[in-house]
Amino acid sequence: TALQAFIYDLIYVNATIFPRDNLRIPSYDELPGVFAKEGVGLNLPHCSIDGFKTNGGTMNAGMCARMRLAFPRFVQDAYNKSENVLIVAEDFDRAEIDFNRLRFYLQPYKKVKVIVTYRRLHDWLPSWYNQIMDHYTLVYAKGEQNYPSFVEWMDTNYDKFLEAHSIPVADRYRSFNFVESVHLVNMHEVGKNLIEHFFCNHLQARATCQVIREGAKPSKSNIGTNHEYERLTIKAKFRGKIQTDFNKLGNRVKATRFLKRRVQEINAHDALPRICPRDALLEQIFQTELEQERTYFPEWHESQGEEEGLRNEFNMAVKKKFCSFDVDKIIDSGMLDSIFKEFTI
Repeated sequence: TALQAFIYDLIYVNATIFPRDNLRIPSYDELPGVFAKEGVGLNLPHCSIDGFKTNGGTMNAGMCARMRLAFPRFVQDAYNKSENVLIVAEDFDRAEIDFNRLRFYLQPYKKVKVIVTYRRLHDWLPSWYNQIMDHYTLVYAKGEQNYPSFVEWMDTNYDKFLEAHSIPVADRYRSFNFVESVHLVNMHEVGKNLIEHFFCNHLQARATCQVIREGAKPSKSNIGTNHEYERLTIKAKFRGKIQTDFNKLGNRVKATRFLKRRVQEINAHDALPRICPRDALLEQIFQTELEQERTYFPEWHESQGEEEGLRNEFNMAVKKKFCSFDVDKIIDSGMLDSIFKEFTI
């Protein structure tokens, strides 16, 4: 999100920078769909998903009708002018993408380069869970679906969602003949300088690199919200502990913030019962990380203390991010009943 925001922020502030680096970025009119602003690039992978909405996409065939006309014209025009097209979108990680369709959209370009950012599973999985939950909160608040904890989500979906992690994604793109090269960027190694590293090192875009080093920054970053207190608040509502209309977004947000604040004020946060992932699953995740870093980032892995260093980082992440409130046990215990009764609107 930060990289996408930076690109479209810069176009709005100074549309001449990217052309000076011979980079062509599609506008919404050139890559139309349900996603706008910094999300324009998302329209391409979602219109490339096999089966569209029926296979997990956000757009159906009708929604992609404009894109099927506008985007090929944009690509052909950029190709005729010998410009390098840059499209950034997280959802190119979808395993459901029809790569023949994606290849069709990128014609007549014959040199397609893919850059994938690597983030350790123990950091990526909780972050991705939080982002996905952001999109479905209203559905959960209405009771249309069960609001899964991170532990439940992992137990059910880990193998499926592993396909969207950077290493399997990079391997998938390497398997296609139309992709000239695939580069993995280690986010842990470049740190907060990811955008600078991307434009200055990988793309060698001098004009863009200069504005970055002069202080240009994205307007937003990809930071998911922790959903534990929200899950607890919604469950309390359905269990009759909170008498408030949650169809109004403001009420739900106020109740969640109130609950979190009061629990922290009485120092009860650490005492709330929790559930954690199965040991076998945790070890599976760790061994996958270990193999990935030994294979793809051996020097960096060694510099971080090898297996022992990774194990220490993994254990800290599990302790901090992997366990979830046992919301039923919390509510059944009555330990927060006095706080639930305090909330009124």
